[in-house]
Amino acid sequence: MKVPVTIMKLAGTLDASSYLNLIEFTKDIFHTGMGDLLIDLEELTFMSSSGIFALHSIALLMRGESPLDPQDGWNAFHSIEHFVEAGGGFERHVKLLRPNPRVLKTLETTSFAQVFEVFSDRDAAIASFQLLPMSV
Repeated sequence: MKVPVTIMKLAGTLDASSYLNLIEFTKDIFHTGMGDLLIDLEELTFMSSSGIFALHSIALLMRGESPLDPQDGWNAFHSIEHFVEAGGGFERHVKLLRPNPRVLKTLETTSFAQVFEVFSDRDAAIASFQLLPMSV
């Protein structure tokens, strides 16, 4: 049975020292039946390119795809570039909540704010998952 919305709260920094742990943690909870994921970024003070890599990998996981291999170097970043350029609207199963201004700037600079829907209100974010048409 899938859990409707899982809320993951990040704090501190999301960078080269922590991004792999976040991807592995998400893999673990995805296999427990997570349906949709709301990532609360309010207490995240910094996100590097490794954090962008982690968000992309999480989106792939939530689509049922395999995350990128960080050892692929530039190929991984080219995949992220294609991910952003493909457009097609927001990610269906991953949304972001309350990023602080510094993290929001990173999301905007990398165009991830066009890929992940960003909310300032938790209840509105949760409700937005339920507004999506169900796939059959």
